[in-house]
Amino acid sequence: MRLATRRATRILTPQRGGFLRAGPWPFTHSLSWSAGCGLGQTYCGRYCYAQHLPNWTFSREEGEDWGEAVIVKENAAELLDEELARAGSAARRGMRLFMSTVSDPWQPVERKLRLTRQCLQVFARYPDIDLLLLQTRSPTVLDDAEAMAALPGAWLGMTLETDRGDLDYGPTAGAIRQRLAAIQALAAAGVRVQLAVAPCLPHSEGFADLLLASGARRFVVDTFSAGDGSQGGRTAGSPFAARAGYEWRDEGPARRLFERLQAAGAAIGWSADGFAGIPPRRLL
Repeated sequence: MRLATRRATRILTPQRGGFLRAGPWPFTHSLSWSAGCGLGQTYCGRYCYAQHLPNWTFSREEGEDWGEAVIVKENAAELLDEELARAGSAARRGMRLFMSTVSDPWQPVERKLRLTRQCLQVFARYPDIDLLLLQTRSPTVLDDAEAMAALPGAWLGMTLETDRGDLDYGPTAGAIRQRLAAIQALAAAGVRVQLAVAPCLPHSEGFADLLLASGARRFVVDTFSAGDGSQGGRTAGSPFAARAGYEWRDEGPARRLFERLQAAGAAIGWSADGFAGIPPRRLL
């Protein structure tokens, strides 16, 4: 994998429309310290919608596929500090930040560069921010559990698409166990966890019970059709669609999972309404 660095001119991207603005409590900004994702050559890279976005398509070199390069904003933390300071306290109290829409904050290179950790250290200087949702599928998040627990507005979003480790288009059984253990450890450390079944893959009948016992405070259920930003169009053009081996457009299993979690009294949302469903701190 090619690793390149550059100095960026901005880090916070205002959200004026689209997925993150669709829920009841929309996000105001997204941020990512990289173009490309080091998890792009794993199973999730087969259907990741971010490979179709300008953040990657305008940054890669000719012939590079998703997951073959990560272009890092080496001054991400410096920019974040400058932009948050310049915003002022009144604006920060209304900020709802999603990190990140296009790459995993704890992708493998994070253990070398620690850019997410540097950003968390910046956020610690601005406790008035309303919400910071850090979305990952990596158990490496445990490296920063203490820092997240100390941030008043921080939530950790952990992706867990299924409890089945026998799918050739899904996580291994080991990855599933590691993520569940990470969720439990994070919750025990005081981190607020939102568990995202996104996208919902084929799963066992006991999946809902497993989720409810995980320690997560909220849940999101999403599908390829609802969540890829094009009603399934991006997924249809991905390597995943050609080899899925099941009808991935059928939202029935995901709807049934949603209903079971809802019937159990869980705090839960569907697709965009779920991701942007964490109430403002003043309402919690």
